[in-house]
Amino acid sequence: MVWIFAVFAVLLLFASPRIRGIGLTILGSVFAIFLVIVLLNRRPAPTPVPIPPMVNAGAAARQFDFDKYQEDKKDREDPEAKSRIALSAVRFGQVQLVAGIEAGTIETIRARLYNDSAQFTLTDLTYYLEVKDCLPLKPDEKHPVECTTVFDQRKTASTTVPPNQARDVLIEIAKDPATGNSPFKLLGTPRIELTPTATRAYVTAGRAAAGPHP
Repeated sequence: MVWIFAVFAVLLLFASPRIRGIGLTILGSVFAIFLVIVLLNRRPAPTPVPIPPMVNAGAAARQFDFDKYQEDKKDREDPEAKSRIALSAVRFGQVQLVAGIEAGTIETIRARLYNDSAQFTLTDLTYYLEVKDCLPLKPDEKHPVECTTVFDQRKTASTTVPPNQARDVLIEIAKDPATGNSPFKLLGTPRIELTPTATRAYVTAGRAAAGPHP
């Protein structure tokens, strides 16, 4: 379209002096438009903004909350389950560690879970596990020592411990999700603290008893 006006303007240059001025005006406008088009084409294209990959956060949240959803569902069906066994009636004993293949690591924790309730069976338990590394305050001293927490985890596990009985449980130390290795390495003497933090004694009909492993 621009070239048509240019040709028309050139033809006007050969016309009468009066019309020749119009031709020069049109030719100048065509030249200006052509220059603008050239400059616009030479501008660098804008750098596209990288779009991060989409993460299905909703699905991850649903997966993460599934155990909590199941627990809430059972609590609604049997709201008294949380109060049937007092927290003071449940305890861990004979806590031992099973060393990992690599020196200074722990693979699992073995313990005996006691239910001192005289009436109800323990069906679910929330526990807090804390691993401390105890070192002398000075390199040439054995006492006193300073203990530092190097690992802890809080989990809910299904179990079946009848009244006034105990069951042996095995608690796995969660691996580092990035490397698959042990999340810590002991430099001194380990101290294991394993504490119940919540109990459940469900009596809902049809509930299947699960194993004692977390």
